[in-house]
Amino acid sequence: MKYYIIVAIIIAIGYLIYFFRDYITWFVNALKVTHLNQKGIKDIQKEGMNKRNLTNELIQKYIDKAKENLDNLGIEVNKEFILNQELERHLRYSRFSEKYVLELFHEILAYMKLDKEKVSLKINYISSKYRLKYAGIYSEKNEDTNERMVIINIQNDMTMDTIISILAHESTHYLLLSNKIQLKDRIANECLTDVTAIMLGFGKYMIEGYKISNKVIYDEEFHRSIKKDRVGYLSYKDIKYALKQLQKYKK
Repeated sequence: MKYYIIVAIIIAIGYLIYFFRDYITWFVNALKVTHLNQKGIKDIQKEGMNKRNLTNELIQKYIDKAKENLDNLGIEVNKEFILNQELERHLRYSRFSEKYVLELFHEILAYMKLDKEKVSLKINYISSKYRLKYAGIYSEKNEDTNERMVIINIQNDMTMDTIISILAHESTHYLLLSNKIQLKDRIANECLTDVTAIMLGFGKYMIEGYKISNKVIYDEEFHRSIKKDRVGYLSYKDIKYALKQLQKYKK
């Protein structure tokens, strides 16, 4: 009698597994992908901890260096970039269309007194379910046209602050590199560029645009994972400290 009960239970379990196989597969894959994603996040955080967890003393050194560079270029550090309200409205309503992103880029260049004719902008629109390898990049000399180029990768869940922050960072690269101002260490140079962008008046956008975002994404039908993203090289704490120190230069 017990043998028949055991067989019946095994058959029943087998039937339930077969009937709910799709749900079980989804659950296992969700756990697997989430685990791998979280592991990847921890690895990235561990790898970048020493590069991004900056001390106030180091931020101050970047501030002093940026102030020295801007003084030598004759650029004031007590200004603040203010986005044209009409352009902001167009950007929001068009969901960052190419026409108005280019107009934003040119407005930032004009604010920095940079020649828009000597640099081009390439815009890539990328699905939000993908993790970006980079949000923006600046090339001093394009291979095809031998001109400077800024590339920006835009995702539909980016905020206005993030778009402005990316363009401000890459435009600051243009300003510094065209004047042969560059640190040898890549990460240090990126941090100096961020600090310089703050001192040029983009801090209020960067403190919002550089925030870490958490999103649920579906890579495939049953693959669910958490996407943890951020742009820039300074943390919220770093930018907040830099903005506080910047007050001493306000007139």
